[in-house]
Amino acid sequence: MPIIQYSSAFNALDLYVKQHNAVTQDLSSHIRQAMILTTREIIKIYSLSLLKANSIRAVDLENPPPLKTNNVQLAKRSNASTRTIQRHLKRLIEAKVIIKKIWHGSNSGYELWLNPDILLISGRKAVNNLKKEPEHQKTEVVENQFFKKDTSTTCPHTDSSNNGYINNIIIGVNKLKKEMSSLPLTFGYESRNATSNTFTRYTEWKSAKNLDDAEGKVRKKRVTIQTGAEISEAQVARSATLMVYVNNLWMLSRNTIYQETYLTQSQEKIAKKLLLKWYDPVPDKQLAKVHQVYVERIAMVQKFIAKAPETRYVQLPNLYFDPQNPSGFTGTKSWYQKQKKREIEVQFKLILHAQIRRFLNNEKKHTAKQKPRLELFRACETRINKLGRPELIKAFHASVLDASTHKYLHLNT
Repeated sequence: MPIIQYSSAFNALDLYVKQHNAVTQDLSSHIRQAMILTTREIIKIYSLSLLKANSIRAVDLENPPPLKTNNVQLAKRSNASTRTIQRHLKRLIEAKVIIKKIWHGSNSGYELWLNPDILLISGRKAVNNLKKEPEHQKTEVVENQFFKKDTSTTCPHTDSSNNGYINNIIIGVNKLKKEMSSLPLTFGYESRNATSNTFTRYTEWKSAKNLDDAEGKVRKKRVTIQTGAEISEAQVARSATLMVYVNNLWMLSRNTIYQETYLTQSQEKIAKKLLLKWYDPVPDKQLAKVHQVYVERIAMVQKFIAKAPETRYVQLPNLYFDPQNPSGFTGTKSWYQKQKKREIEVQFKLILHAQIRRFLNNEKKHTAKQKPRLELFRACETRINKLGRPELIKAFHASVLDASTHKYLHLNT
């Protein structure tokens, strides 16, 4: 299974570029299509290098290694000149698509660190590295946040022919009450009704004097039409990052659990507004981790429906993704916790059985070919002790120790 999902990474890249170009007034600083193609080739090379490295030694996906490459390799993959690659990398670094570059000389190439919000690297922790996380970092906290209950009305629509028979029934969708917010969800694009579009939060650039600046320089500030409240660049970047995750999770849901369901544009907009509530309370450092948890929960729902598609289904997104609905996406929290607990138990048992076989197989060998019994016994014990489960040590002793072995180990201890 690839560590980087190309479709998700490419979609995240396209959305990031779209948001960057929208908030960048200088056309010379825009990311062009050729630069996007170069970035895609970098992502492909990086994915292959991670797979190769992971096959040799488990890669720490929380802090992935950089990509080691050079202009010649990228130029061949992108069908461009090395000078073009240099210009592309410079622009990508300025746009934070590549967050860091270390050059090692003309004969050694360089190392690149890509934006983790674009890569969306997924993976599990190794059993050896299992650690208890601080309470404030647990993802469960995200789902215990309080959300204001939306007032809703149900509006079923029917389409009937002249003969009185109903030809088609469109399931009613709860229309959420419009909410005012100073955070934009999309940037730089006008809607048909700029003053009343509360979902896209249409915004404009407004020049404002910085009263604290002694030199009286004029700086650009983001101002919403609805409230006139100023938004810092950090808030703009935060909103753009959240929408990357929201759009990726929605596209996954649309192509899996809602693949056979007809949804209107209004329903999709409501779904994204609700998904934003799931991501909004999450700290920036935890976004990638929490997103991966949500992706796995969607996959669990897909498998659940696939077992009996005739009788199993999910609610429409305006209900299913409501954080206050215990029968919707919120209810998959307990599924996820049970599955993770089960996976850890299975891994522990596999390690226990491997150490038992390791010791017993050594006992079956000829004395001349055996490893030192006490040394191997201690090595197996140390490996199991790392799991932090005393009952596994007891199970190991019960499986490998008989009267003669116990007496031998006791005398040599």
